Amino acid sequence: MINQIAVVVKNKPGSLRRVTSLLAQHQVNCLCISTYDAPDFGILRMIVDDFEKGYQVLEAHGQMVMKDRVIAVPMDDQAGAMDGILETVEEANIGIDCLYSYISSQLKSAVLIFRAEDIEETESVLVKKGYRVIQNVTEL
Repeated sequence: MINQIAVVVKNKPGSLRRVTSLLAQHQVNCLCISTYDAPDFGILRMIVDDFEKGYQVLEAHGQMVMKDRVIAVPMDDQAGAMDGILETVEEANIGIDCLYSYISSQLKSAVLIFRAEDIEETESVLVKKGYRVIQNVTEL
């Protein structure tokens, strides 16, 4: 499983850039990113190449930062690929909290990234169905 950083940012000009600038200044590469918008704030979710360093940098500079484990599953670039993964998770009666995708140049495929209620159970269910679950960001 992979660690995801989530940062609460205000809905004000420059808020996202403060986060990306801190990461850039400390040589932390943001591999993929997703945002969720609410009236007063947003949640910025991202996977970085050095989770510990990225997390510590953001926390040390006063950012409201959280960490989550997520599942990353490579999928074919064809209709129904994502649906098959989601069907497998639904059949196991597992809820998904957040979801986004990433195009991996290394894997030459799309990667579905999501946080689920029970990470270990979800991974087990997917592997039993024949899906590959990426274990480390270096595989992305």
